Amino acid sequence: MNPYENLTPEKDSGPLLSRLHRLYGLHGYRPFRVSRFEKYELYAACKDFLVSDRVLTFTDTDGELLALKPDVTLSILRAVPYRPGIRQRLFYHESVYRPGPPDGRFREMPQSGVECIGDLDDFDVYEILRLADDCLRLLPCETALSFSHLGILRSLLNLLPADENDRAEILRLLSSRSIHGLSELFRRRGFDTAVFDTLLALLGLECSLSELPNRLRSLAGDRLEESVLQELDELAALAEGDDCRARFDISVLNDPHYYNGLVFRGYARGAADKVLSGGRYDRLVRRMGRSGGAVGFAVYLALVPSEAPEVGSPDADVMVLYDEHTPLTELRRRCEALRASGKRVSTQYRPDDSLHVSEILDLREGGDGHA
Repeated sequence: MNPYENLTPEKDSGPLLSRLHRLYGLHGYRPFRVSRFEKYELYAACKDFLVSDRVLTFTDTDGELLALKPDVTLSILRAVPYRPGIRQRLFYHESVYRPGPPDGRFREMPQSGVECIGDLDDFDVYEILRLADDCLRLLPCETALSFSHLGILRSLLNLLPADENDRAEILRLLSSRSIHGLSELFRRRGFDTAVFDTLLALLGLECSLSELPNRLRSLAGDRLEESVLQELDELAALAEGDDCRARFDISVLNDPHYYNGLVFRGYARGAADKVLSGGRYDRLVRRMGRSGGAVGFAVYLALVPSEAPEVGSPDADVMVLYDEHTPLTELRRRCEALRASGKRVSTQYRPDDSLHVSEILDLREGGDGHA
């Protein structure tokens, strides 16, 4: 029996956010709240981990520089203490404030997400990927989940005499799937063509998590770090026989300054950009002087296509008309009776042509008093 069956849009008419929170709870995640703003020094010390280095700041009454949150994860890591042997599973619904498309102006961007922090193992990573897929299944449209592992690229790039600029350019070209640009860069820099051929083969590889280790061994052979293959073997064993829809895509990179292992993105038909993004981010944990690891994801609620209303769906079920001659106690009684029967009521002095309603109840002087 599917434990999430009653959370699907077809089975549950509740808002998406409520369904997400119930799903998080099934996995043992508990709600966590953070302040709308933080000390600016937190972001100044971790600017290279932020999506944008532009941060909205203001001065508090005591002269301290504060910032509206551009990132939720940093705030959670700062607030949650490390506890040896413990995994802290937290979920949140918060807004971040970042420059956004199409004009680069600051926008409030609501997110719902999960963070698993502490002494992690491969099961925690697998469960996060599976939870991301289950979240996408709650959306009222066709969705897809793509994943990669940054250890694969780290293994291959370590075979090249590439500096930081070269590595960044290779990752950018891979992310855009620019085969011509990648070929030109390798030619210009005199890099090993065998590595280019491997990257080209990986760009054409699409498979499930359970299939990935064997496919990688046939394509990359001994070019990959053994620790990466061992991790993927364990994840593949966990994924064997499940119905997770995640498919491998080497161009899913996310931010290599932020993430270090499994990374993934979720897409929805009708959305202009990814609606979900996440992965393992031990590098950020270490950057903040913490022990342990962390893995998580965020759902970008503003980008999720709305559940389409039925054609001609009414704004209210009943429009109740009344005037100065209508006893207000009668108005209250009739409205309460309608709402008790499950009907949505809009009270008006005169008909509002902008509202689409199923019926009208006229309690005005001379009205028939019948819906």
